[in-house]
Amino acid sequence: MNYAFIDSMGSLTYNNGIKIQAIMWKNGLEKLGHNVKLVNLWENIDFSSYDAVIIFAMGANIYKLIKGLFRINENIIVAPIIDPNRSDRFYKFLFKFYGSTRLALSNHYHDMWSVKEKVKLWLVRSEQERHYVSYCLDIPNDKIAKVPLNYRIPEVGQLGEKEDFCLHVSRLDAPNKNVPRLIEAAKKYGFDLKLVGHVFGSKEADELQNLIGKYSNIEYLGEVGEEELLLLYRRAKVFALPSLREGVGMVALEAAAYGCEIVLTDVGAPKEYYDGKAILVNPKNVDDIGKGIMKALRYGFAQPKLKVFVESNYNSEKCCIILNNCVCNAIERNIM
Repeated sequence: MNYAFIDSMGSLTYNNGIKIQAIMWKNGLEKLGHNVKLVNLWENIDFSSYDAVIIFAMGANIYKLIKGLFRINENIIVAPIIDPNRSDRFYKFLFKFYGSTRLALSNHYHDMWSVKEKVKLWLVRSEQERHYVSYCLDIPNDKIAKVPLNYRIPEVGQLGEKEDFCLHVSRLDAPNKNVPRLIEAAKKYGFDLKLVGHVFGSKEADELQNLIGKYSNIEYLGEVGEEELLLLYRRAKVFALPSLREGVGMVALEAAAYGCEIVLTDVGAPKEYYDGKAILVNPKNVDDIGKGIMKALRYGFAQPKLKVFVESNYNSEKCCIILNNCVCNAIERNIM
């Protein structure tokens, strides 16, 4: 298969989740022998030469992009990347009614509704995302395929002794990552917490340090390289992701593959990936977060079974075979 990938959001940072998902799929498909072009729209691209074009997310120009592309190549696949923070009814209103392409009074939700019939297949990462696509866009289930995300890091093999600290990796100043409550839980329950990741600027970095204060059990490590991140996954006994909103939480999946116990938000789709092998917590409750992490640190929970489960179900080869089969089936179904 010959694929073209388009990031409709124009991701600005290398660690953007949409960009990482596209690159993971590219690497996985290429290992299976397929060709993948990461499209630079400044170039002259012959889109008719590709078997399928996968568009990631719903950017501001999604209407013009799909409408124009459809004239050249009808095998348009969309991975919409819906991480909902409102009810399905609210999202349905945005998609179906909130805008008019005719009057140029629109937004990317209604733009997507306006060109949805030109999309051959919708790729979702979870059953929650399937529901939002099906209900909010009125898409039949036979045009939706679930392709779970794979962890992107190399398999670790045997692990040594774990250290009694909790790790968290994210864009730390993003409100949905819920870092202030995680910090409050570490202050209240006294566990060692290491925070890794990007903050937007010096103001945000200062705010984070002010939240940490003089608590020596909480350490902000900043952004780290790949080798150091993998070492932290190896060392940490617990990884916590008590997000208020999260699509999958790929860092938690990576940590699970490296033997960390997972303390995870009970909101949304991430819990679908763990088959009951993660400690679920209410992300709005500091005590629930703190008690969940202390339970995992003191007694463990699902390792090493969780590591085996993640390696078996979310490795690159397995997930990308599912991806390619879903796309091929959608194209063949329309040919027949």
